[in-house]
Amino acid sequence: MYDMLYNLINVVFGFNWPTWLISLIGHAAVAAILFAVAPFQMLFLTYYERRAIARMQDRVGPNRVGPEGIFQPIADGVKMFTKEDIVPKAADRWVHLIAPCVVVAPTMFMFAVVPWGPGMVPVDLNVGLLFFFAISSISAVGLMMAGWASNNKFALLGAMRSVAQMVSYEIPAILSLLAIVMITGTLSIVSIIDAQAGLFINSVDLPGVPDWGLGWFIFTPVGFLAFFCFFIAALAEGERTPFDIPEADSEIVAGYMTEYSGMKFGLFYLAQYVLNFLLCGMTAIIFFGGWQGPGVNWLYSQAISPANPEGMWLFNVLAGVLGVFYFLAKTYFFFFVMIWIRGAYPRLRVDQLMDFGWKFLIPLTLVNMLSAAIWVGLTRWGAAEGLAFIEGWSAGVRWGVAFALTLIINLATYIMMARIYAASQAARSRLELEELRDLAAMSR
Repeated sequence: MYDMLYNLINVVFGFNWPTWLISLIGHAAVAAILFAVAPFQMLFLTYYERRAIARMQDRVGPNRVGPEGIFQPIADGVKMFTKEDIVPKAADRWVHLIAPCVVVAPTMFMFAVVPWGPGMVPVDLNVGLLFFFAISSISAVGLMMAGWASNNKFALLGAMRSVAQMVSYEIPAILSLLAIVMITGTLSIVSIIDAQAGLFINSVDLPGVPDWGLGWFIFTPVGFLAFFCFFIAALAEGERTPFDIPEADSEIVAGYMTEYSGMKFGLFYLAQYVLNFLLCGMTAIIFFGGWQGPGVNWLYSQAISPANPEGMWLFNVLAGVLGVFYFLAKTYFFFFVMIWIRGAYPRLRVDQLMDFGWKFLIPLTLVNMLSAAIWVGLTRWGAAEGLAFIEGWSAGVRWGVAFALTLIINLATYIMMARIYAASQAARSRLELEELRDLAAMSR
């Protein structure tokens, strides 16, 4: 943004404005765009979900307000703004008011480190991945505030479930990402995207591979298992089916949102949809290259950048448009998968949810970290690290051995854990059935 503005203002128009003013204009423009993008994404995704889930359930969905119901989200927004704000008499009014803000604010901050295209990241932090997930965990505080301040047992129960679920599934999510951090050696989200240049094999693992922007981590055994565990954890983080226990209407009315109405209720939904969009975007970035795709790197190599200050601004626009298209296409696809799962699977019980996270996902991610260490050792280490026997191997042979070995380890671990988990669930079901029989016998 700064390079483009500097070239446009001082070179093309010859205004000779100071650098601090150009930086200020750039940051203000980026902030304005991000604050406009978040509500727009919420409006689009609600319409997208309602229409998609209706098709899956052989319904029509919203189709009255505007062509094909496209203005229905705007009508819903107007309704939210005009509805009465009702606060229970016994509630803690100030905490009740602040809780939605505490939930929404972190989701807005998370946009700060999301790269939309080449050179299109608001802030390229060297610990961007850590910042993203550290700031996202603050939302749990707001959810607990909402449940506690409502002075309603259903709201408090929903808040406690939500916090327990978020804490439990943040562990496998972070452990999944640690495997990718071990492979790339960085916490910078931009550097993780750059490491996925190539053609099915990234150029870091195999130098000289053609750069089509397709060296995604999903094509490796370590990346695939990390993606599998991370996306499931993302469903739980975003409270999507089958992990929407905190809002189980058949058990606890609406969870922590039970005593909220009007725009306060709308803020919770805004935060939830924006968080799901960001989690889908992070899935696309970490495992599917983000904005990486055929043609983007070539276009950006001709554009104005720190490495090529003499480039043409037109290539910045073309690379940006193509990169944003790839990024949003991948992100919306993963959101569609979330909708697809909602239409296909029932809600889990809270004990099943906890068992799955602690007894299945976490062991898988721990083994995947071992596989990531093996991958790094076989592809990049040598005699200096104590692996002199692979010193003479070519880069292709190293990659092939690493791929085969990590595939065997991860596949064997998955099969073993799946059998153990299935046996434990079957034993639990038998115990529950025996308890029900005993209760029935005692009632007679």
